[in-house]
Amino acid sequence: MNHNRSRARFLGLMIVLVLAVSACSGDAESGAETDRGDADPAPADEDNTDASEAGNSSSDESQLAPAVDIETEFEPAECAADLPVDPLPVCGVVRVPMDWTTGDGEVELAVALFESTSETPELDPVVYLEGGPGGHALETLQFSAEDLVVPLLERSDVIVFDQRGAGLSVPRLDCSEVEALSRDLEDTPFVDDDVADKQFVEALTSCRSRLLSDGIDLQDFNSINNAHDVDAIRKALGYEQWNLFGISYGTKLGLEVMRQHPDGVRSAVLDSVYPPEVDSVAENPLTFTESFENVVAACAAEPECAAEGDLGERLASLAGELQESPKRIEARDWIAGDSDEIYLTGDTLVAMVTQSLYSPSWFSDLPELATDLEAGRTEVVETFAGQIRSTERFFTDGMFFAIACNEEISFADPAEVTDPPDPFGLRDTFQLASNTGTKAFLTCDAFENGQAPASSNQPVASDLPTLLMAGYFDPVTPISWAESAAASLTNSYLVVGPHQSHGVSGGECGIGIVSAFFDDPSAMPDSSCLDDEEVRFLAADPDGVELESFSFDVAELGLTISTVRPTDWTTGALDGDQYRRQSFLDPTQLYQLAGGPELGAGLAGFIEDTWQVDLTEPTAFDGTAGSTLSASQLDRAWQRRVGRSDATAVEWFETLAGDGVQIYVILVSAPSELDANLEQIVLPALTTIQAE
Repeated sequence: MNHNRSRARFLGLMIVLVLAVSACSGDAESGAETDRGDADPAPADEDNTDASEAGNSSSDESQLAPAVDIETEFEPAECAADLPVDPLPVCGVVRVPMDWTTGDGEVELAVALFESTSETPELDPVVYLEGGPGGHALETLQFSAEDLVVPLLERSDVIVFDQRGAGLSVPRLDCSEVEALSRDLEDTPFVDDDVADKQFVEALTSCRSRLLSDGIDLQDFNSINNAHDVDAIRKALGYEQWNLFGISYGTKLGLEVMRQHPDGVRSAVLDSVYPPEVDSVAENPLTFTESFENVVAACAAEPECAAEGDLGERLASLAGELQESPKRIEARDWIAGDSDEIYLTGDTLVAMVTQSLYSPSWFSDLPELATDLEAGRTEVVETFAGQIRSTERFFTDGMFFAIACNEEISFADPAEVTDPPDPFGLRDTFQLASNTGTKAFLTCDAFENGQAPASSNQPVASDLPTLLMAGYFDPVTPISWAESAAASLTNSYLVVGPHQSHGVSGGECGIGIVSAFFDDPSAMPDSSCLDDEEVRFLAADPDGVELESFSFDVAELGLTISTVRPTDWTTGALDGDQYRRQSFLDPTQLYQLAGGPELGAGLAGFIEDTWQVDLTEPTAFDGTAGSTLSASQLDRAWQRRVGRSDATAVEWFETLAGDGVQIYVILVSAPSELDANLEQIVLPALTTIQAE
């Protein structure tokens, strides 16, 4: 091990099994095989049993963990989380035992019930199972509800809750000692490996001791108890059955619910599958390497991206330079509104690249990050640092360590952990995470939490209707893991997103597949829309925008909106919402909507919150500064609002269509491209849009 290199990356980096708030070539059958379970990895069987004939069973009764019979209640309470979503949920708590085998202790689970928008819901409810372990489901609804909750409400209630030990549930297993150490090391450019490891062990040991002194038995925080909690919530809400919808670690929890409480489950969607039989400690360093190689290959297959040079070599060169000469950069928490300076070293850059692999929105920006750093600029890398800093609040690390040490690392064998290929030349590139590779054993020596029952390391056998989803680029739950789970799920279907990474169900296409399966779990849903998506590494040239005519209905107003839109942009959550590229760096988006005054108020709040701008009050439009767009070019009177930040320019246009209906055309753009986007996109929209 190289002892004189910087550890001033995000020391607390964990290979987290939580959704991070898509073009490639190659075989989608990628990922390492595992020999930990009795079942060999295999594709899902397409000749599945019809759901109507499927029993709710888990084949091995010896794997069931007995739980005390306790009647639970849903106690309504004020929503504690900031939930700027519509419709608002009914919030409350469900109290369950801390130890389900004895009934001792108490855990207060925070629950949000979104009632169906239909007066007569057609389907059994859906319960969402968050990733992590340790992810905050309720606090992140402000980002996820529009994609993962609202589309399902037409047919069913949706229940979201914070798992024991995390988020708004009580007790919460925070390890503030680890966070403080990470902050200290971000201010220290070079720390000896042995010193950093010693400090890490001391921080974890201190956290564990504090939690134990608070009367918390950490072994009670495990997936089996989590599964009992899920069923207790179902009973407390009075549902006979419901549908499971889990992402990442939520799939492992979903599988455990299917094993422990199959009678309460109608069907399950498991996205980015983490089955209990896989050896993540040994496999994840390799899966991250393979994911990075796939991203590099996808860049090479895109001519514009390839013209910039080999992406892997560029990032490796930059990491080496930064390891020798770190830079000071700003890490801004966009949610809290504060910031501080950290050292950008080679290890820090690698940590950012690692995090980016979770989503095409991140890794498609890697060429721009490289270009920026090569030119001596730090704006893009500071955006990356800000995204990571802003999301740290939504994760409870003590809950993560409790489960990882109890039911994953405790079954791992150090002899099975080998060094993967090292694309950055810094050694241990994907071995520095606290729960994979060799460091995992150091972690759990400090956060010792016993070993889960043997069943927690064995496949789940079930004939419940199950849809498995996997992304080609996924660095943490590869396709092979979904195939492993499918081998013992006799009534399952596997959907692979060829342009997706960790979390396939997000967006209009993914959630549409989920909804179709819940409608009819007896058949493979149509997933062809996944083939139409693509990863675009470079922003489009505004001068090259091509437009097409299109129209969409506003059913509640009995209107049809006709207008024009860019031909190769992606449709967002609404028909009149399009974005140019799935990217954190490219904000370009076009909204063309119609509705009453309440729509305008909601849109204004959404735009200001999303893009961190303050909109001006509406004024009569007479032209835009710096552009040839003028009122004389338009055949109707428009009002204009403006919002500006360093990174984003918002141009808002609205006009009265009659009977209290307003038409809105809203452009979000990078300031440098604003004038070109106004000319090429907004002017044609303003001159053609009609409501009939």
